[in-house]
Amino acid sequence: MKDNLTQLLFAFDYALVPPGHGDEALKALKNFVAAVKKTNKELRVSAISFNAGEEIKIVNQPIDKVKLPKLGAGAKAGGACSMLDKTSKLMDDIGQRLSNTPEEERPSQIILTILVFGRDNASKNCTYERLREMIAHQRDVYKWKFYLITDFSINMEKIGIAEDDTIMIKHTEGDWFKRPFEELSEKIVDLLS
Repeated sequence: MKDNLTQLLFAFDYALVPPGHGDEALKALKNFVAAVKKTNKELRVSAISFNAGEEIKIVNQPIDKVKLPKLGAGAKAGGACSMLDKTSKLMDDIGQRLSNTPEEERPSQIILTILVFGRDNASKNCTYERLREMIAHQRDVYKWKFYLITDFSINMEKIGIAEDDTIMIKHTEGDWFKRPFEELSEKIVDLLS
C-alpha cells in the first residue's frame, strides 16, 4: 500500500444546499480542501450525488484538481434522496476498483463522508440494514473510516456510524456549512497526522 496516499470518498445529497446557501457551502468545501492538503498526504477524491439525475462522480482525482459543482442553485433538487442506493454503489465501485489495483498502488487509508439532510426516501436497491452491514465490513476488515454530516440524528443509528464520527448540521446557524466542515477538517487532519 502507498503509505502517503489517502482516498477521500463523498456521498452527498446535492439538494442539501438550498438556494441562497451555495456560496457558503462552496467556501466551506474550499476551506476543507485547504485544511486537509496541509497534511502533505496525496489525497484522491471520488464522489457521488444522491439526487436523481445528478450523477456527479469524480473517480480517483487529486483533490486540487476537483472542480466543485455549482451548489445552492436549486437545480433538480426535488427532495428525493437515494442515499442508501448511491452510497452502496460508490462503496461497491471503489471496492471493485481497489481489488483490481496492485497492492503497492492502493491507498493506505479510505475515508468516506456521507452528507445528508433528512433521511433516505427514494432508494430501491439497498436497505438501511444492508448499508449498515457494508459499512461495518469495510470498517472492520479493511479499516475504512466513516463520517456522517446530517441534520437528522437517526441516520447515524440506522447506518451504524458512531456518534463521535457524526457531525450535526444546525439549521439555526447563520452559515449551515462552516462549522460542520471545520469539524470534519479537524477530524480528518487528526486521523491523517
